[in-house]
Amino acid sequence: MTPGIQVRPATGPGDTEAFIRFPYRLHRSEPHWVPPLILERQEFLDPLKNPLFEYAKVQTFLAIRDGEVVGTIAAVRNDRYGQFHPDEAHVGFFGLYECVPDQAVAGALFDAACAWLRAEGRTVARGPVNLTTNDIVGLLVDGFDSDNAVMMPYNPAYYGSQFEAAGFVRTKDLYAYYMAKADCADRLTAVANRLDRGGLVKIRPLDKKRWPEELAFVRDTYNQAWSKNWGFVPWTDREVAFIAKELKPLVDTRFAFVGEVGGVPAGFIVSIPDANEALKLAQGRLLPLGLLKILWKLKVTGCSSLRTMIMGVLPQYRRRGLDLLMIHRTIQNSLTTGYRGAEVSWILEDNQALLSPLHQMGARRTKTYRVYDRPC
Repeated sequence: MTPGIQVRPATGPGDTEAFIRFPYRLHRSEPHWVPPLILERQEFLDPLKNPLFEYAKVQTFLAIRDGEVVGTIAAVRNDRYGQFHPDEAHVGFFGLYECVPDQAVAGALFDAACAWLRAEGRTVARGPVNLTTNDIVGLLVDGFDSDNAVMMPYNPAYYGSQFEAAGFVRTKDLYAYYMAKADCADRLTAVANRLDRGGLVKIRPLDKKRWPEELAFVRDTYNQAWSKNWGFVPWTDREVAFIAKELKPLVDTRFAFVGEVGGVPAGFIVSIPDANEALKLAQGRLLPLGLLKILWKLKVTGCSSLRTMIMGVLPQYRRRGLDLLMIHRTIQNSLTTGYRGAEVSWILEDNQALLSPLHQMGARRTKTYRVYDRPC
């Protein structure tokens, strides 16, 4: 242990609260960091509420110096990941990393997480993953000049140096792209008209009155469409319900669609208002005025951008342009609203099936997120 720095497991409600609140103190002067709601963070780390804890073992750590928290990290043994990636059953994960600009603190945090993973039978530490590959993934390494979109990470630029100085190496990059409706609308319309000449494809709004059925289709399609992707692990039913509860109030059926081919549901796309524009006003608190500020931004003044956060097409219906038609409908519907465009994120660096059409449509890459590995 580095002299003067103690890294210890977070145990009990007091430690968990200190773990949650540390980033608010660390990043309070960072203009582009959007504070999540403290209540949401409390529920996320509550084993009785977050279904992750049904199949994964999580240990959170606090770095303490002179009686003050100076860093946090969580180590995760995800047995479900090993079931779906048997060749990587030796991989453990770490996330929720926050640290002062001090390499000694960073190294002590990484060493503690790696020691715990090693004791749990893992030989590689991968992250940051907060706390599964279906959650917030990656370290921001490019694109520090703008706020993070909802459910995407933001961190200081020095974090990348801390990772690399501690021996972590890049294993995968993830991208965020921005489609400005002014740049993409005409190009997309031409493509959509060409693809839809036969009338075989229909794009309809997601039906919130049939929420359970629509949710089941989204879950099943997502699990099939993403099954071959890097890091993919299917959602459990409880995970879908947990995510849906959080997102349902944000779902606007002008920007959430099911694509049908010959009357058969074949794919979906969900874009939501970038609620981080509202959350930033609340500064992590619902009371006394945070909730009013959030509602005012979402319901009255409106957000300026969307985030296209999830899309899937069943394997047998790919290469028919369904994904482009659903993106086109999203942009088309935004033309009569105050939204300037949409962030599409995240996208794997080698997902050419999506990257190529985004480039053709004039979308621009705005952020890069990196996932690192290190032997334990």
